[in-house]
Amino acid sequence: MKSPIAVIGGTGGVGRLVTRKLMARGETVRVIGRATLRARRHLPPLAQFFLGDVREPETLRTPLHGCGAVVYVMEPGPGFRGSGGPAGILESGVVNTLDTLLRGPVSGGPRFVLVSRPDSPTHTQERLTGRHPAGEDAVRASGLPYTVVRPGRRTEHDVAEACVQALFGGPGTRQPAPDRALA
Repeated sequence: MKSPIAVIGGTGGVGRLVTRKLMARGETVRVIGRATLRARRHLPPLAQFFLGDVREPETLRTPLHGCGAVVYVMEPGPGFRGSGGPAGILESGVVNTLDTLLRGPVSGGPRFVLVSRPDSPTHTQERLTGRHPAGEDAVRASGLPYTVVRPGRRTEHDVAEACVQALFGGPGTRQPAPDRALA
């Protein structure tokens, strides 16, 4: 991909794996996260780290500017107590990211890969009411090319590989995958 790829939540387990896989392909990766120390400890030296919070859209403008793709693997960890609660990360964070992207100067819109964990508290409640998670609905309505990855109980390595394949279509190819949800 000629443009940088942003990995939101790139300092977490899956995000670090996605970052490494993309960098192994020779991609320019911009990691967006809330923990500078964690980024220094865990990210490859050539990964570009940007301090940002999906609940604060102004922190996303610079790192998302000109990106050709975004992999959104941000989610609240155990015991998350930040403002907005889990919904702030799982729903409004996706909306804030999409709004920032749609205002940016990328022709045709960047490809968006969303890791949507069905076992999160917010998603469990929505599943019980028969609704799709709001973050997924926002991605579908955005008009951007997208893939939703719903990993279930797969390993972090499988989830990271699914994210990379969603960007490039399959092993050894550079064609974007069609818009779809991967369960």
